[in-house]
Formats: sequence, C-alpha cells, structure tokens
Amino acid sequence: MQYVLSVILFLCMISNSHALEIGVVDLNRALNESEEGMRSKNLLESRGRQKQQEFKVAEEELMQIAEDLRNNPLLTPKAKQEKEQELQNRQRILREKVRQFEQELRLEERKLTEAIFKDLKAAIRTVSQRNEYDLVLEKNAAQVILYMKEETTDLTQKIIDYYNSLKHQNSE
Repeated sequence: MQYVLSVILFLCMISNSHALEIGVVDLNRALNESEEGMRSKNLLESRGRQKQQEFKVAEEELMQIAEDLRNNPLLTPKAKQEKEQELQNRQRILREKVRQFEQELRLEERKLTEAIFKDLKAAIRTVSQRNEYDLVLEKNAAQVILYMKEETTDLTQKIIDYYNSLKHQNSE
C-alpha cells in the first residue's frame, strides 16, 4: 500500500498539470544583510576592536620592559634572569588571554548566528507557504543541481525583508 501511495505521489509531482514552484535562498546573504545579522556583526567587531586595543597596550608594555632589560647594564646576571623570566611569564599570560578571547568571540558569534538562522528558517517557511512554493533550496546547495526543468526564483530579498519586519514588530 505504501508503495502504491509513493508511486501516485511521484506521478502527481511529475505531471504537467502542476509545475513545481522552486525557490532558492542565499542564507549567508540573508544573515549578513538582515538588520539583526548586521547588528550582531557590528557588536562582535566592536568587541574585537576594543580588546585588540587592550592587547596592543599590554604588548607595548611588554616590548618596553624587554627594551629596558636589554639596555640596563647595571643588572646582575641573576636579576637579569629573573626579569627575563617575569617577561616570559607575562608574554605567555598575554598570549593565553588573546587565545581565550578569540575562543569566546567565536562562541558568541556561533550563538548569535544560530539564533538568527533559526529565525530565518521560520521566515523562509512562512514566505514559502504564502507564495506557494513547493520546494526551497539553499542557493549554494542548488548550484550542485546541474539541470532543472523548472526555473527557480531567488527569494533571498523577500526573506530578508520579511525577517526584518518581524524583528521590528517584536521590538515594538
């Protein structure tokens, strides 16, 4: 019985009486051009620039300490060794802070992106149903298809506009 239903469904799909409506969406473009996506990107870039400045100041301090160490002939060998050790420890701590911040930033970016993609998928579903699309593909995945009898319609801008309008409604 299930086989018969599958065959009937397949025949209905290929029948000429109903052409398939196929749309494509460029998810990366929707992410980058949506207001929420741009806001997230700006937030992350701002945090990154701020931390970069802090790290640059710390690095300049370490460079100054290294320079003072090289130019101070009055230090005893033991004192010079202790200062070098202290400098190496501070450099290691700074590298660890930079690595940790980069990891935190990637994690925050992933969280923000996942939340936006979740909302974008809901927007894609709504726009697709309203416009009676039978199938919607991610644009980059659709490029794998070498030939398609039916034309595709790029829904990306409609999705971005709808998604932005939803975010405006929710913020009011």
